[in-house]
Amino acid sequence: MPEAAVAASAAICVAVLGALLSYLYARRLERRKSRPERLNAQLREFYGPLYAIFEATRIAHLRFVNTLRPGSTTLFAPDVPPLNIGELRLWRLWAMSTHQHRSTPTDDVIINKAHLLIEDEMPQCLLDFRAHKAGYDVVIERWKQGDYTEHLSVVRHPGDAILDYLERSFIELKRKQAEEIDARKDGQAMSRSRT
Repeated sequence: MPEAAVAASAAICVAVLGALLSYLYARRLERRKSRPERLNAQLREFYGPLYAIFEATRIAHLRFVNTLRPGSTTLFAPDVPPLNIGELRLWRLWAMSTHQHRSTPTDDVIINKAHLLIEDEMPQCLLDFRAHKAGYDVVIERWKQGDYTEHLSVVRHPGDAILDYLERSFIELKRKQAEEIDARKDGQAMSRSRT
């Protein structure tokens, strides 16, 4: 093979290798840039709002329950005395104005922002919450029609399971966000020291 052909082949290989390395480097930079954007979106649009809503609802619910049944954490359990007619009326008002008022936007976040989940599959506690909310939609519709025979959803609220999941996820994402910020600062400091 003549020297010119070898030189041309080598030049082509170097050009192809250079283009490939450039492409891989650009992809790596793009991934590095998109990672903090995704973390921010997960915190801002999914885990942050859900955690805040569920925690605030939990606090308010416990205070409401404590008002009706001091020292209790639930109104509907075998070891809790049944609510009287006036207490049931208060429960219905509470459930319609507070629980359902917050459940609808929460359900919307779960449905519309599921692409921001950490996991590949929908966590069971979120599915349980959606089923619980759907059950209450029916119960509340019956209340509006004057039927007060039921006072609970057919599916129990996931309670601590959903709060634990959201808190764990929120804290983990905040940790990763802080690491990304530190890494970015370190990278900026290194590039400034080179100049």
